[in-house]
Amino acid sequence: MSRSYKIAILLLLIPMLGRAQFLGLGGQYASKSDGQFVASFSFPTIHPKNPLNCFISSGLEYTTSGGAEMAGLDLKPLQLSWFGSEKFFNKTPFTLLLNLDAGYLFDFRRGQKDGFVLTPNLYLDYKYFFVKTGYDFDVTNGNKQFFVRGGVCLGLGTLKSFLDTQIW
Repeated sequence: MSRSYKIAILLLLIPMLGRAQFLGLGGQYASKSDGQFVASFSFPTIHPKNPLNCFISSGLEYTTSGGAEMAGLDLKPLQLSWFGSEKFFNKTPFTLLLNLDAGYLFDFRRGQKDGFVLTPNLYLDYKYFFVKTGYDFDVTNGNKQFFVRGGVCLGLGTLKSFLDTQIW
């Protein structure tokens, strides 16, 4: 990749990282993998108060190969999150979200085609730590994998432990 493309990508990422509601670094266990590094961030895009208690985010996730079925750069323009009840979210020291992510995976490791990925998952964070578990469904190539990701983060749980935060 040429230097000008790297600079352009960096300039695009800086504003997104500044609005991020989640920044995470950690590891991943997936079937057929021998350990992977994961880096991800997401930021709210549509966050109105609504009776369904859900919001929409966008984000990016990078996973090293480590032998898993799917790995690479996953652009996630749509992350639908449901947090149960406003009272539960605002009064607990941890964050529990039920999510459905839709994105496009650029598979850097082998000759597979890049493709669309749907990821239903359950996310939990507490202070500086997170755990996320779910399934990645590669719609384009027909691959699927169960995963468990965990690591350190700056996210909603971090903010809730220091500030009196409210979801709305």
